[in-house]
Amino acid sequence: MKNFASSLFPPSLKRLFQPQQDMQEENTANRQAAPNPVLVCGTPATSPVVLGSPHSGHFYPEAFIRIARQPLDILRSGEDSFVDELALGAHNLGPPLLSATFPRVFCDVNRAAWDLDSRMFHGAIPSFVAPSERGLAGLGSIPRIVADRRPIYRQRIPFMEAALRIRHYWMPYHAALADLLQAAHTRHGFCLLLDLHSMPDTPQAGSPDFVLGDRYGTSCTQRLTDLAEQTLQGLGFKTARNAPYAGGYITRHYGRPTQNMHALQIEMRRGLYMDEATHTPHEGFAALAEALTILVAQVLAHFPAQEKPAHNSG
Repeated sequence: MKNFASSLFPPSLKRLFQPQQDMQEENTANRQAAPNPVLVCGTPATSPVVLGSPHSGHFYPEAFIRIARQPLDILRSGEDSFVDELALGAHNLGPPLLSATFPRVFCDVNRAAWDLDSRMFHGAIPSFVAPSERGLAGLGSIPRIVADRRPIYRQRIPFMEAALRIRHYWMPYHAALADLLQAAHTRHGFCLLLDLHSMPDTPQAGSPDFVLGDRYGTSCTQRLTDLAEQTLQGLGFKTARNAPYAGGYITRHYGRPTQNMHALQIEMRRGLYMDEATHTPHEGFAALAEALTILVAQVLAHFPAQEKPAHNSG
């Protein structure tokens, strides 16, 4: 766990924001920041489990709306609406709950910080920008497209605007998440991140109710993934593993089973609990919240018997 949090901030990122640098560029959409970009409910380390909801935020800065080409209903299409509320019952069992208040269309914390499509910016692009295949497709930490590949912006935006969103939104989320996981690991000797998301119907995968993503067994021990799958199937839900969602940056970065740090992405079908067209919960909400609570209870019951840290004899 040593230097776990600091590993999120490469030297090149720190150099971009030297104190003496003129930050007048902050007079952009980013200045209309959410009062609290990140919310943490609960006390760190009370449980080896940490709940995360990175995409349920719905604070859309007015200046961002003004420069966007798409109307708000289209911008909201990728929002994991109400996932943080679905997790409240599970949170009441002890695990802290971390949620972002901003939407993924504004800043996606489930991508590497500098996974950006340089074609969406004007001006010089720093050398530390390292787009992945998804980033080049417009789905990086500052997305270029939304919903059926529609462009988000009317024109190219300054790179500094993206950098400020990383600084004021991406970094606080990951700093908080790293701190929660480190506290859990320090106290219990192990930790599990349940990274919670919602998904549209996926006919290509047989429209499962839940998709469990453990990066093909590399981010979470198999017995925990098995336990989650068996619990959900026992409750009558249809499940799939790693297809079509194996887990994003968060699962990949924080899942380190050899260090007793596990990360499991849980995608829940939106139709189970809300009307996607109107972004309103329906009568299935309570049942899905209860299922998530049961799942977390089963995971918590598993840990003492299976995951106790080893103690040195002297």
